[in-house]
Amino acid sequence: MGKALRRLIKSICIVALILYGGIVMAKQEISFKKYDNELANYQTMISEEEIKHEQLLSTKEHIATQDYIEEVARQKLGLVMPNEIVFIDASM
Repeated sequence: MGKALRRLIKSICIVALILYGGIVMAKQEISFKKYDNELANYQTMISEEEIKHEQLLSTKEHIATQDYIEEVARQKLGLVMPNEIVFIDASM
């Protein structure tokens, strides 16, 4: 009976180790999938922010142009160029 008991205990230990290894592997797989999803979300966020960055750079370049400065001066500040005649519609 001693050998049969030892063999049974060894079998139970081996099965327990195999089950434990399977559980650990399953938990790791779940964690890996979670991290893969997070990585995909962060990569999406990065690409969106890069697009916004490019748009801001484009806007910055446009704002620095003489045409934009003149447009703002005319519309918001009511300024005119020297020697320019301004006509105001009195019927309004």
